[in-house]
Amino acid sequence: MRGKRGGKQRRFRRIGIVAKPSSREALRLATALERALKRRGLEVTFDVATAASLGRSDGLSIERIARQIDLVLALGGDGTLLSVARKTPTSTPVLGINIGVLGFLAGLRRDEALVRLDEVLSGEFKEDRRLRLDVTVTTGPHRGTYRALNDAVLHKEALARISSFSISFSGKKAAEFRADGILVATPTGSTAYNLSAGGPILHPALPAVVVTPICPHTLTARPLVVPVSTRIGLALTNRRRREGVYLTLDGQEGFPLERGTIVEVRASASKATLLKSRESDHFENLAEKLSWGV
Repeated sequence: MRGKRGGKQRRFRRIGIVAKPSSREALRLATALERALKRRGLEVTFDVATAASLGRSDGLSIERIARQIDLVLALGGDGTLLSVARKTPTSTPVLGINIGVLGFLAGLRRDEALVRLDEVLSGEFKEDRRLRLDVTVTTGPHRGTYRALNDAVLHKEALARISSFSISFSGKKAAEFRADGILVATPTGSTAYNLSAGGPILHPALPAVVVTPICPHTLTARPLVVPVSTRIGLALTNRRRREGVYLTLDGQEGFPLERGTIVEVRASASKATLLKSRESDHFENLAEKLSWGV
């Protein structure tokens, strides 16, 4: 029989905690949450980096935590949550607790974490399914398929040069232009690098992705929103052999690509599950985080 506290039945019994290792506030909150959860008779697991920052050696990798627990608490900014949400299965929800600056993806503020803990554990927070990307590198030493929640970005290696890129949609070449780079963003990632690059903000519920050139050398290269069924092909077409690009996923993982390597991006069949409070509203969040003055 599941335990109760305050008359509420608990949905989650095994809790993983991933905190930003460089944040003292995040680590203090991780310790406080562990105590609170254990008082409720729940199982608590830290990831390796968080455990090490707390002077412990019992941490597990994020991949193992995602498979073994019922809920992950991500303590930090959006970067901390992204590092978890890329790797968790759809069946494992992630709750972001904002200790950063913006916290677009967070479900709670730092001062709410302990106060609203029982609401979270009893399943009173709503599940918000977010589109992820499957990013496939077709050739070279990094050949394989990777996952991103925000975006996949091809950007030039040399800071003082622009590069030539081509785009195809479902196998048909659509454009070639010179630019600093090109990105493919999910609706979740549309408020990240895409927004800074002049791309549109997409509502999280939209079944679409946006392809945005980064500082293109022509005014005709504009952001384009396409359906999730579209298979997007990106390639570096520079003639100089020494010029290459980097592929970066969510701004956190990346590696260089050889000239001519084709990167295929498509919507993943596996979505990320984020937890949000029932009163959370997407447009209110945008207005607050982007200082729209309302």
